[in-house]
Amino acid sequence: MDSYPSAPAPPPPPPREAVRRWWRRPGGVVGVLVVLLAVVWGVSRLFGGGSPEKEAVRGDARPPRVTGTVSAAPEPTGPPSLVGKGLREAQGVASAAGYSVVSHDASEQDARQWDADEWTVCFQTSAGRRDGGRPVLDLGVVRVGAPCPAVDGEKPPWPRMPAVTGMAFARAGEALAPIGFRKVMPESAYSDVALPGVADPWKVCFQDPEPGETVENPQYGTVYLKLAPPDAVCPERPYATLRPAPGP
Repeated sequence: MDSYPSAPAPPPPPPREAVRRWWRRPGGVVGVLVVLLAVVWGVSRLFGGGSPEKEAVRGDARPPRVTGTVSAAPEPTGPPSLVGKGLREAQGVASAAGYSVVSHDASEQDARQWDADEWTVCFQTSAGRRDGGRPVLDLGVVRVGAPCPAVDGEKPPWPRMPAVTGMAFARAGEALAPIGFRKVMPESAYSDVALPGVADPWKVCFQDPEPGETVENPQYGTVYLKLAPPDAVCPERPYATLRPAPGP
């Protein structure tokens, strides 16, 4: 019998699955791939691998920072000159300059301005501010073609009808042009004489309006001139006969 104690038996070898290589383990391979991808991405970012345009497409680009403060709209420095302009044009010019507009009839009529295209500016004054907002301009206006009164609210200085009797029709038209009549209508002073196609040399025998009469709103009015042939005398009254029929 052996006097020495026997050595313990060696432990049993581990199973073959336990000694697999680490790279053969699924979890280890995935981890290594993740690390490599992270390294590659970091190197590309470090050395400018992406353009700003591409970064913006990927969503990595951030909007530029805006420095400074945003100021409010500047206060108008002064009202524009609107006298002499049509009301509609004046409204646009005032609005572009930072002003609001109200208007009133500058004559004694106190008419309403339903159509801005039919009025002309004669006066402008400041009217404060509307509800604490934009500054307001009050415009005194008259109808297009009307003269401006000397003082806001007074009657316009309407022209007086000039005397054109005895003039040739062409010369009478020139004398009436400054009044601004809408139309000058020629008629024959004789009931039995027709006007020619061109009546310029015919002479004026009668006129309506009468000489010296105040003409209000001539831009809407018509003046009537009754004419006689150049070689005939004017009748005593309109529509007389130049060649009366012989008696029995």
